[in-house]
Amino acid sequence: MSLAPTAGQPARRLPKIAATLGPQPLDFYTDATVTWDAFLEQIRDWLAVRSLLTAGANWVIGASGGPDSTLLVHALRALSERESLGWKLHLAHFHHGLRGREADEDEVFVAGLADRLGLPFHAEHADIRAAVAAQGGSTEEVARARRYEFLERVALQVGSELVAVAHHADDNAETVLHRICRGTGLRGLAGIHDLRPIRPGSHVRLVRPLLAQRRATIDELCRQLDLETRTDSTNRSNEFTRGRIRRIVMPLLAEQLNPNVSEALLRLAEHARWLGTYLEDAAARTFDSLVVSESPRHIVLNTRALLSKQRIIQAEVVRRAITLITGGDQDLGFTHIESVLRLAESGESGKEVHVPGPVVVRKQYERLDFRPLDAPADPPPEISTVFVAVPGRTPLPSLGFVLTVETRDVAPDQVAALRRNRNPYEEWLDLERIRPPLLVRGRREGDRFHPLGAPGAKSIADFFGDEKLDPDARLRTGILCDQQGPLWVMPLRIDERAKLRPTTHTALRLVLTPLSPQNPGLP
Repeated sequence: MSLAPTAGQPARRLPKIAATLGPQPLDFYTDATVTWDAFLEQIRDWLAVRSLLTAGANWVIGASGGPDSTLLVHALRALSERESLGWKLHLAHFHHGLRGREADEDEVFVAGLADRLGLPFHAEHADIRAAVAAQGGSTEEVARARRYEFLERVALQVGSELVAVAHHADDNAETVLHRICRGTGLRGLAGIHDLRPIRPGSHVRLVRPLLAQRRATIDELCRQLDLETRTDSTNRSNEFTRGRIRRIVMPLLAEQLNPNVSEALLRLAEHARWLGTYLEDAAARTFDSLVVSESPRHIVLNTRALLSKQRIIQAEVVRRAITLITGGDQDLGFTHIESVLRLAESGESGKEVHVPGPVVVRKQYERLDFRPLDAPADPPPEISTVFVAVPGRTPLPSLGFVLTVETRDVAPDQVAALRRNRNPYEEWLDLERIRPPLLVRGRREGDRFHPLGAPGAKSIADFFGDEKLDPDARLRTGILCDQQGPLWVMPLRIDERAKLRPTTHTALRLVLTPLSPQNPGLP
């Protein structure tokens, strides 16, 4: 088997790949005769831009036996030798159980290729039809998922973080067209990723070194190098969607609308990637200003602030929240994002929607709560009862605050100014109307008080409802009490009976300060 162009063949060098990240449509070489050395130089540049020319790297190559994957095997092997990289290459072949004897022969061919090149060979058989019958979905989708699961298992088995597959520019154009017809959003228009985790959260990366190359270039190089390859009969069939797009739709569009339809689709994908990157950056900057609370498995956003943003930024912020919880957004579509935004706009509290991940998004008054669907409910926090030093500083560890109490003499002309205080973490009470000792505790069933400025008394539970306080915040709210009951629902409202009056002579000044900047405490 020759790995050099046949003598006497005309040759023309390909232009170098632009050194920018992301798959990009280069000049399209539909009728160009190329040289092997020029092709290797392009692949080298493509990998170098992505920091993938590491010496001693371990690669798993998805090998079907077709022209594209066979050429990829030879290219990575030749590049390793030319650059003295010492790569360890493993060929991995997945038998889908869909094409009978032909598929068996494909496996034998790839095993023989691995043997001739002295490379390790890994294979696995599956019954995709049975899997579709059991779990649903399309044959193509299930086959793709099982294939990538196999490739990741091989990578983990051999200690590799790189899985190379041979998708090329024509595959990318067909993918963009397919997604347009299915009603894709902007992310779908961006086409196939050149480099990504093989699944959300995995450290194994999926690499597509041929994504900037045209099918005609690959076929021409296989002819020049006299490479023996296999032909998948389904590529000549209209049974699957991909085959119909390749054999019917793309040629019809080229004939009737635009001879360069592939190039047009690839340029559209490139522009979509540019815009997508900009929107991701804008959403990341906005996200932090909307977060009420955040942990690895629980994110709460301010709904009112979210809805004040442009619709496209709202969508990107919601996508980011879901991605931070799940580690990826591979199955997240436009309709899922829209359902979350409609939930945010709804006037009702307590409703929820489920999105892929799976993640449950719940509306709680002015908050949007994101959690994994399987996340156990958080146990309600216990607010331990703490007696308050008067005067003095009293730590409230279950609330994350320190309560400082001072006694102050008050002149009649000061009362109005003190009552206009707008700091929710500072309150002034009439000492003469308080019955010590003071203590801080959580809400109890039947607690009632007279909110300052309200026409009468009400239960604290009803007050929480009026304030649109979500259930989690209610459980984290401390109540300052004396012998007669609640004095301050911290930091929301004091009781009418303890307010300053013109007859007040001595006041209590109460100030809440966080125990630490990392623990802001009360809602």
